[in-house]
Amino acid sequence: MYISRLAFHTIPGRTSEVERELRSLRALVAAGGAQHSRVLRAHFASLGAPDLVFEQEAADLVDLERQLKGVTENPDFQEWSKRVSSLLAQSPKREIYLVSE
Repeated sequence: MYISRLAFHTIPGRTSEVERELRSLRALVAAGGAQHSRVLRAHFASLGAPDLVFEQEAADLVDLERQLKGVTENPDFQEWSKRVSSLLAQSPKREIYLVSE
């Protein structure tokens, strides 16, 4: 299993707004085929750590690529991305982890 994490550094004072937007992203990701996703909000973190993380699971990399394609090709996601971009201090960064349990 793989975990994809998309890290968001928000403009100060805009974290709650981005958090709400990430909840709507969950619906777009579900429509793209993902079954398990969640939003993580930093409570305590080191300097430079992201304010929010969007996390989704995939059985394998082919499944993850299919999920990502299903979302990014959706016109609703493109509108979502435009809205959220103005609320961020920097572009989101993606990390992909292999779960080793």
